[in-house]
Amino acid sequence: MSPRGDSVNNRADAQKEYKMEKILIDTFVVPEESKAAFLEQTRKVQGFIRTLPGFVEGFLYEQKDGESRNNFLTTAVWENGEAFENAKRAVAIEFQKQGFNPQETRKQLKIEGVRSTYERSPY
Repeated sequence: MSPRGDSVNNRADAQKEYKMEKILIDTFVVPEESKAAFLEQTRKVQGFIRTLPGFVEGFLYEQKDGESRNNFLTTAVWENGEAFENAKRAVAIEFQKQGFNPQETRKQLKIEGVRSTYERSPY
């Protein structure tokens, strides 16, 4: 390969590496008596979102040690902002079809939650 070809390949690799993905991170304070219901609903939602176009990966974390009040954290990674926006619309439609209101459910179960959106790239 020519030096020029290697340079082009290196640039293409660098562009792939620095693709900005959208990350949704939710942190929760879940009372012990609400844990089973929370996990059941969370698994249903996760099962749906992982079927959507542009979904990269997602995880559910349960705190086992440490000082934070938050005892659960969920993440969902999307290929890009467009996939993320499309997923938000798809989830809202699915919740409406099911008659599911996450805010009302959290209120009934006394769950506190905070949602944050990030962009990530490798370093």
